[in-house]
Amino acid sequence: MRKLATLWGAALALTLASAGAQAQSGAWPQRPIRIITPTPAGVGSDVFARAYAERLGQMLKTPVVVENRPGALAAIGTDAVAKAAPDGYTIVFSTSNPFTMTPFLLSKLPYNPQTDLVPVTQALKGGSFIVANPSVPAKNLVELVALAKKDPGRVSFASYGSGSTAHLGFELLQDAAGIELLHVPYKQSAMPDVIAGQVMLGFEPPISALPNIRAGRVKPIAYTGSQRSAALPDVPTLAERYPGLEVFTWLGFWLPAKTPPEIVDRFNREIRAATQLSLIHILRAPRDS
Repeated sequence: MRKLATLWGAALALTLASAGAQAQSGAWPQRPIRIITPTPAGVGSDVFARAYAERLGQMLKTPVVVENRPGALAAIGTDAVAKAAPDGYTIVFSTSNPFTMTPFLLSKLPYNPQTDLVPVTQALKGGSFIVANPSVPAKNLVELVALAKKDPGRVSFASYGSGSTAHLGFELLQDAAGIELLHVPYKQSAMPDVIAGQVMLGFEPPISALPNIRAGRVKPIAYTGSQRSAALPDVPTLAERYPGLEVFTWLGFWLPAKTPPEIVDRFNREIRAATQLSLIHILRAPRDS
């Protein structure tokens, strides 16, 4: 009887040890994580996504890769995450557009912005720079508006597609200034063509604008936030010329609905910590209150 009890105890201990090992092996994450960004490679949010991927990979001790799924006003990439397994291995990094503007610009969405995804955290918020090719005969907003009024429809601007923040930002500027610009929508980063002079103006967040401004490849015309950028304090805001004209971009993370709350909470903590690290802090735009 004593031998039987000993064997039973040993078996119980082995079972508990095995269960503990299984529980530990089931801890998240156990495999690579995908960050899907519904934008083309090379644009501001894609650059931010890759910075986050590198930092989160170090913090979570697992590979984090970025996958670009642009198209349909960001609906394609957002839908891919909405339909992904809610296991914490697929997350979308995007502006708020798929949840705020796209539902009003597309007649039918493949996902429900209110129920198919769960917000994790807002990551970044700030304005963008309106930049110009160096050959454009305007060095500030006043001169740019005068140029546009002199020859309506000739001054061209690039955006990342109809309905994008860049497109709507330039539309607001046209309305405020009483000018007519030529819209050139892109399916990928427009910065190379702005640099090459194929299109005259661009609308870029600091992460993609600043290196090119500092290298002299483009020149800053205005900043779209409520206050001047600390990175370029000599560049005026749109609101200084047109009170109330502010264009913000904020970026955040969403997971598929029904993702376990503990994974959502873990992502929230890690992303917030990554945002505070020097790499992200240096790259991000000054926060606008």
